[in-house]
Amino acid sequence: MMNSAMMMQSPHRDVLEATPDTDDSKARLVEELQSRGRAAVGAKSWMDAKLLYEKALTIAATEKVALLESNLSLVHKNMGSFEDARKAAEKATKADPKYVKGWWRLGQALQSLHRSDESLAALKKAKVLDPTNKALIKECQKVAKKVEEDKKLMEAAPPATSESTTTTTTTTATTKTTTTSPAPAPAAKPKPATEKKPSSTKTNGDDNIFTKSDAVRGYKIVNGKKTSYFHNELSEEAKSLIGDIAPKKIDASAAQAVPAPAPAGASAWNKAGTWEEKDRTKWAQESLKKMVMETTYSFPASSPAPDAKVTVSKVQKLDGHASVARARGKTRYIYEFLLKLEWELKGADGLECSGKLAIPDIDGTIELGEGYEIHEFNIDSVSDNNIRPLIDRFVHRGGFHEALNESIDNWVRLFKKEHEM
Repeated sequence: MMNSAMMMQSPHRDVLEATPDTDDSKARLVEELQSRGRAAVGAKSWMDAKLLYEKALTIAATEKVALLESNLSLVHKNMGSFEDARKAAEKATKADPKYVKGWWRLGQALQSLHRSDESLAALKKAKVLDPTNKALIKECQKVAKKVEEDKKLMEAAPPATSESTTTTTTTTATTKTTTTSPAPAPAAKPKPATEKKPSSTKTNGDDNIFTKSDAVRGYKIVNGKKTSYFHNELSEEAKSLIGDIAPKKIDASAAQAVPAPAPAGASAWNKAGTWEEKDRTKWAQESLKKMVMETTYSFPASSPAPDAKVTVSKVQKLDGHASVARARGKTRYIYEFLLKLEWELKGADGLECSGKLAIPDIDGTIELGEGYEIHEFNIDSVSDNNIRPLIDRFVHRGGFHEALNESIDNWVRLFKKEHEM
């Protein structure tokens, strides 16, 4: 449930309070919330990100739930709410059991809760879905090591004993026990009698107004009345300088002024002007396409096809948007793209192969080095069926896939460098 006090202070209040009533308007609002959520994650504004993703989940279509819950889990984890992170990640895995990030986030949340065995099990499920992801492999190894360390500590730990159990050892030697009584405490000396001072009978004019503590609290007398020490009576001259400060009724017609339309290129939801955003989609699409097209990979010399080289023959589709936003003095880089490309492989002795693949999630929730999932990997034509296992190993799950990851990461670095604000 959204914290209403935090929502009132958020620069995203315009979208958080929006109430779309059609499927189309709901879909557009979810995209806006996702966009801002990614920017908030990039700027480490975790409370803003939490509010945005929670709002999106209240109106999102079913196919969006796994992604949104996974991102919300990441946010909860960085806010230190590890149990909430676990619950959100579990919802992501239930919404889409084949979504790698859901299992990954679940493993991270469980590790934060010191449940290493369960964490490793979740990460292994993610690894089955994406077996060549270097960051995921590294995390699996790290958690597996932690599980072994915990196991050794448990084995080395001494057996627990009950506090009420005592062990008695009997020996042949006779021990003489001497009991000593504590020395008696010295008698208390009588206190000398003190003369009681007679109470003062002296009074003054303030005695009937002030209590004994009033003077300490800073009260004073003004015009015969007790008031705060900081009370200030205005002189007639001061009153004339200040003028009439009595409250006045607001004119209803002035209060209902028509708000100005959102500036060109800004969010349609941002009527309050709390969110400054500049569209960079055209630049992003051109630069990302260029870097993807330049991606190549050569099979290692030790492979059965040492001369084979994989290249991108065509960027079939690059849908999405990118922008740079400013909120509360922080710059936020927002981007989300779906990439579909055609690839081809050529090697010695007329070896040829071609196919297609898709990378649906290129966005700010993926950290550099974490990798981007490949979906819809297809082989359209191949000159020798015997090399299909090599294609799976070096194009789909490693090699060329890793080269694509590096190209996209380099584009993210370029995007941030070129659009510093």
